[in-house]
Amino acid sequence: MDFLYYDLRVAVLIAVFYIFYRLMLSRDSSHQLNRVVLLGTALASFVLPFCVITIHHIEVLPAMPTVEQDVVSGGVTATVSSAPWWQTALPVVYWSGVMMILLHIILSISKVCILIRRCEKHRQADGTVIAVADGEVSPFSWMHYIVVPRSDYAHPDRAILLHEREHVRRHHSWDVLLVDILTSFQWFNPCMWMLRTDLRAIHEYEADAAVLSSGADARQYQYLLVRKAMAAAGYSVVNGINHSTLKQRITMMNNPKRNRFSWLKAMYVLPVVAVSLFASAKSVTDYKVAGSAAMASSKSAVAPAPMAVSSAAAMESIVQQKVARKDTAKLKNLLVVVDGKELPYSKLENLDPSSIASIAVFKDKSHIAKYGPKGANGVIVVTTKKAQAEEAKENGAFNVVDEMPQFNGGPSAMMQYLSQSVQYPAAARDNSVQGRVVVSFVVKSDGSVADPQVVYNGTKFTPVKPAEGEHKDVKVKSAVTPEEEAAGKEALAQEALRVVSSMPAWTPGKKDGKPVNVKYNIPISFRMH
Repeated sequence: MDFLYYDLRVAVLIAVFYIFYRLMLSRDSSHQLNRVVLLGTALASFVLPFCVITIHHIEVLPAMPTVEQDVVSGGVTATVSSAPWWQTALPVVYWSGVMMILLHIILSISKVCILIRRCEKHRQADGTVIAVADGEVSPFSWMHYIVVPRSDYAHPDRAILLHEREHVRRHHSWDVLLVDILTSFQWFNPCMWMLRTDLRAIHEYEADAAVLSSGADARQYQYLLVRKAMAAAGYSVVNGINHSTLKQRITMMNNPKRNRFSWLKAMYVLPVVAVSLFASAKSVTDYKVAGSAAMASSKSAVAPAPMAVSSAAAMESIVQQKVARKDTAKLKNLLVVVDGKELPYSKLENLDPSSIASIAVFKDKSHIAKYGPKGANGVIVVTTKKAQAEEAKENGAFNVVDEMPQFNGGPSAMMQYLSQSVQYPAAARDNSVQGRVVVSFVVKSDGSVADPQVVYNGTKFTPVKPAEGEHKDVKVKSAVTPEEEAAGKEALAQEALRVVSSMPAWTPGKKDGKPVNVKYNIPISFRMH
């Protein structure tokens, strides 16, 4: 369906360009200009839909909601509706038409090639080849061949040969082939068929003008055209004489005066192109997640969306805020990892701010274990836009797109869903394990949730005392074994995965107007009161 939407935009552009051509240039005798305009606008109509002007602006997203207490509720299963019948029928009808037109072109070329192969050939000094055919056939040209009946070759007419040589010299056959192929993809568009007819008429105007400029008598030449048009060539891809354009050609020959200002009228192309670019312009939102108090006070920070960075000083300010340090000297003890490569802190200031997609600062045990003693003071993980794009291409999921995916009903509906779905696991409750679990997952192009993974588990044993009159059934422990704490952490991680996995379908994210797979992070806080 995406190609059909594209082809429909092409059809609109061709119609607009052609209508302006008919109004402004079709009656002028500037044949070469008209030929360039028709070919140029036909090609431009197929290219302009790909030319999209992108306007960027930044939108600050609120922090994701967290779940504070356990509420019993079942999960929701995502459903995907089937496509309506016309979405299947339209592509079948369209591509059937394309194949029929292409097949007709191939058959016509085959017939011409077979005829030329059977002809008696005579190579000329100018590179053309005169192919002499037996039987009655109207003279025509194809590529560098000029096909004439044997009677015309025995008694050659200079005007006819000049006419066909002009077709060959100006490479009109390539124009015909190109426009025929474009027409196959626009077979439903009447403006494309009219453009095709007008272009062939322009070919004849150019050839006629060359004959008359050589000194041929206009009246005798017109009589000759009428006689030769009595026999039809029967090949759609060739340049030949036919009845349909004779009246227009004779009219054009009788009015050879050219308008010197035709090129000014051809400027209509520019505003049409400008309007097309304006209509297809897109506003892309660069999302920035607002830092929440919970995340600022946590010992680990995860950046689910790119952060706006305008300078090296701004990067340092962001790092200071995330690490809660104002001492720049201590910041330089942090390990910097850019696209998976370890670099000195000083290299961070040398990065091009416009190339950075996201910055995250970690100070948890898992990253200390991953990077060893070098990560003991904290790790700054920088992801560039290039690496992000390569990862998206490799994994088939984007981190940031033009339209981010959204839980149906918005953030408040997602908070309600999480509140009703999360159940505090007994292994975590009995061992007083609480904290934050961040789950990363992919919202697929159909809205379904896939590949949930725990990217951060900040839960740990925390002794709590129930408030007066509340949660008397909560078992309070002053200490737990490492095994009990690990079991509680794992139970909370599994519960977070279960809740995310059972989410209903989302509204998918979009890039360039198309639904795509998008990565998403949700932090879920488990707290006991």
